[in-house]
Amino acid sequence: MKRVFVSGGSGYIALHCIKKLLLRGYFVRTSVRSHQKITLIKTSLNKLNITTKNIDFCILDLLKDDGWDNATKNCDYVIHTASPVIPGKVKSELVVKPAVEGLRRCLNSALKNNVRKFVLTSSYAAIYGNSKNEYNDNDWTDLGKKDLLPYEISKTMSEQEMWNIVKESKNKIHACAINPVLVLGPSLSDVISITNKLTVKKILKLIFIPKVRISIIGVNDVAEAHILAMESAKANGKRFLISEKTVDLVYLANLLKKSGYKRKSYIILPNFIVKILSIFSSYLKLIAKRLGNNEKLYTNNLNQILALYPNSVDDEIISSAEQILKKNKYI
Repeated sequence: MKRVFVSGGSGYIALHCIKKLLLRGYFVRTSVRSHQKITLIKTSLNKLNITTKNIDFCILDLLKDDGWDNATKNCDYVIHTASPVIPGKVKSELVVKPAVEGLRRCLNSALKNNVRKFVLTSSYAAIYGNSKNEYNDNDWTDLGKKDLLPYEISKTMSEQEMWNIVKESKNKIHACAINPVLVLGPSLSDVISITNKLTVKKILKLIFIPKVRISIIGVNDVAEAHILAMESAKANGKRFLISEKTVDLVYLANLLKKSGYKRKSYIILPNFIVKILSIFSSYLKLIAKRLGNNEKLYTNNLNQILALYPNSVDDEIISSAEQILKKNKYI
């Protein structure tokens, strides 16, 4: 039985990966930050009628050396998903340092234990931060750009660090990076993901709709891409920009409206007003950066190497909203 180490196992994407790995017959070892997270994972899998006999756990910290070498021991593959997700303007050290240092600890332990393949959960944030409006698998965020957010810096620096370490090891380990756009869809646990909180939840609560376009992908396809890339030799050394479609924010609002979710207003706010309001809101700061950006994405590696053509994310968005509304009565 092949063994896979998944870092940050209680995370949104990680738990979907773990579910698919167990159903495919892999043995999974995963890291968490506390014993409570072990209970969360087991409970979530049991609700799906997935046995936990082929999963074990370890407690790790991205900023501490303890336990990493044992975590990847005897593993064939590593999927490194653990990384802080803190949107908006926050102190860089809260995001960048654990992302980069955690990547180093995980990858160096994989190298020490002769792991066959390392798959990094990177992000579209490591791709779009430049002056372009068309993007493909080979584009990179420009770290010299002045208005980058700490999250964008963290994902770019951690992925670049991975490629540097792999190169310095003289390709002793194979690696690839998964770079999804905004990931939507229900959580397998009771913990609502940051992306769903910032998108579905905000759409349900905002009294106006910014005129902004966003690229979206369903979490099931993101998890599937991780495993297909892990298993494919053709994926070695590749980056995978993953997107299903690019839509107006009003598209998502109307989708929820058709599904029975009522909003106070469907007024589309002019861009200049959004920019003024963004001074007072970290969420609107994220949106203001993307006003007027009519981006076009090319997912060549996803389609040609992994032969994966994502399903419509619409149903997953609706499921996310149902989960959020059920959990948060105040919405």
